[in-house]
Amino acid sequence: MPGPQHLQSTAKTHRLEHRPTLDLGPAICADDEASRRHEWLLTNGRGGYACGSVAGVLDRRYHAMLAAAVVPPDTRSVIVAKLDERLPGFEVRTEGIGDRDPASRDLPLSSDVWRDGGLAGHGHRHLIRCRANDGVVEHQWLCDRTRLSRRIVMPHGHDTTVAEYRVESTDRPIVLAVKVIGGNRLADLLASGATWAANTLEQDQSMLRLRLPKTPHGGSEIDVAVRIAGGTLAPGGDWYRGYRLETETRRGYDDLDDHLLLAEVTAELAEGDSLRIEMSAGPDADFDCRARDPFEEETVRLRGLRDRARIAIDAGPPPVHETLVAAADRFVVDRPTADGLGKSIIAGYPWFADWGRDTMISIPGICLATGRSEVAREILGTFAGFVDGGMIPNRFPGLGRPPEYNTADAALLFIEALGRTWVASAAADPSCGGEFLRSLLPTVDAILDAHLAGTRHGIRIDPADDLLDQGEEGMQLTWMDARIDGEVVTPRAGKTVELNGLLHSAWRWRCRFAEAFDEDGRSFAESADRVRASFDRFWMPDHGHLADVVDGPHGLDGSLRPNQLLATGCAHPPVVGDRAARVLETCDRVLRISTGLRTLDPADPRYQPRYEGDQAARDAAYHMGTSWPWLLGPFVRTHLRVHRDPDALNEILSGIVDESSRRVLGGVAEVHSGDPPHRAGGCLSQAWSVGEILAALRLLIDHRRGVESEAFA
Repeated sequence: MPGPQHLQSTAKTHRLEHRPTLDLGPAICADDEASRRHEWLLTNGRGGYACGSVAGVLDRRYHAMLAAAVVPPDTRSVIVAKLDERLPGFEVRTEGIGDRDPASRDLPLSSDVWRDGGLAGHGHRHLIRCRANDGVVEHQWLCDRTRLSRRIVMPHGHDTTVAEYRVESTDRPIVLAVKVIGGNRLADLLASGATWAANTLEQDQSMLRLRLPKTPHGGSEIDVAVRIAGGTLAPGGDWYRGYRLETETRRGYDDLDDHLLLAEVTAELAEGDSLRIEMSAGPDADFDCRARDPFEEETVRLRGLRDRARIAIDAGPPPVHETLVAAADRFVVDRPTADGLGKSIIAGYPWFADWGRDTMISIPGICLATGRSEVAREILGTFAGFVDGGMIPNRFPGLGRPPEYNTADAALLFIEALGRTWVASAAADPSCGGEFLRSLLPTVDAILDAHLAGTRHGIRIDPADDLLDQGEEGMQLTWMDARIDGEVVTPRAGKTVELNGLLHSAWRWRCRFAEAFDEDGRSFAESADRVRASFDRFWMPDHGHLADVVDGPHGLDGSLRPNQLLATGCAHPPVVGDRAARVLETCDRVLRISTGLRTLDPADPRYQPRYEGDQAARDAAYHMGTSWPWLLGPFVRTHLRVHRDPDALNEILSGIVDESSRRVLGGVAEVHSGDPPHRAGGCLSQAWSVGEILAALRLLIDHRRGVESEAFA
């Protein structure tokens, strides 16, 4: 049976027209290693999520059947960690299938790793299927002649997870027992040694309502409800201690966790019978959907989004497009604002909040390529309300704390996303596009004026050459932002190539905006011209690529990095023609792998070949060789401008078909190791990874249709 090598990004085995594999069989599901390295993810549009390994083993602190957005969208608490299933008194008549605790007559369907590190339960060895489709994750177990399925869904807009079990076939009646195991801790923390008790507020055989107290592990007082249909419900109270989270071990973090038995459900089931368990938290503790079909509701909702995306392109997209449209929806969330609710994009699950930079890069793919320009407009309006000193928040740190303004690129990316959203909106409804643009022009001007005057952290346009300078001791203001013990790993103070590519594009957009309202845009065009003329300072003719930084503390940094692709692949690039072609050739030959681009030339002595180990080791590699899928976006835009060859793009993007079948079903990882076998790392699925690939696919599809939209080109 295949082991973890299935997760590694090797040579492409599928082409773009092939369908991602989101339906795993026993070769993966029943394998001790592969079943723990494949994961699934559901989200609810509030910032809450459910995710886990295919095996059901708790491997990460973030694994949860219900991680509720207690302060939406960025503060999450693990309320239900897992469902522990077993078949009491089930006699296995077939020798050699699975393992059984010799002290118990129960047949476990779940698996665990305990303090001593040994795999226990081995319930995954009965798994014959795990599939993700239309917002629903399904497992199937085969025990002798009994086939049992479990479907999981998160109703959109609710901190609720619904699990439904069904006996698909059997040669005997069975008893199914399910333990609802959880607690109350922030998703980033562990609760080893917890001793608190839940207070029962309401209880009968089909409903249990608990109040979980404020805990030392970040949990706030919160109500939790468990509702069932098809069985009987009993309260819990025992602590299960010593879950060992082996992914946390590998990542160098504390790795022991304790969980509380919240409830136990038992059902006697014959063929065709079902058991439903609903778990809700916070205000949604009052949400009872037992009279509804949340599975069908979510399926219909996602099919509507896919149909909308298909209509927007007026063509039959490759199958991976449908997969990524569903993946894109996972990241769109509501964000509270002073005026009510706005929209935002979670940077990645399961641990990121909504970051300004990530959101702006993601908008064209997550929103525009999927036909949801109204969502893009709402997101931009939300972030416009947080502009301060001409800057967009780098991130919202959670727990209701104020945003952090420590990024030099998010505001310029805001203008880039605004321009693309404007042209996409105007294409659908000219009056809508103009009204939207006029409402945000004051924000654009506030950003550009602040950059001319100078703002935080040394961010300012240098009047000597009209390039954007930035830098402050101990700060990392570009997307290459890793630090170890306060030390910046990738120092980039000075005039960076991507910031100035975006500055050029911002001035061009501002000129376009002026012309749209019959205003004089010559001063903006002249500013762009001066930036473009100064770009000669970045060109290194003997190397065939652009310098990464000029006028840094040590002068010119000529490192070969993919950042230069934003100067060739932004909406209004300052680098075109032969220079763009040489940049593309160099990046393609040296930096590109099948799922992204390395962040540093492998020949550079500072190159880190693998993204693995503890946090310090990972941070040392994060932008020093590690490959990022989102960089395929500017790469593809540059490639099409240079070569006008969609067939080549088909091959370049094919690696994503296999990638979306690995690690987390239907998503795209944050990063991959720079060296083979390019194993995935970072968060399970990343918004700008999904977004930039969707935008690239849309560009490819439009080109084949003979359509060129500035929203994606």
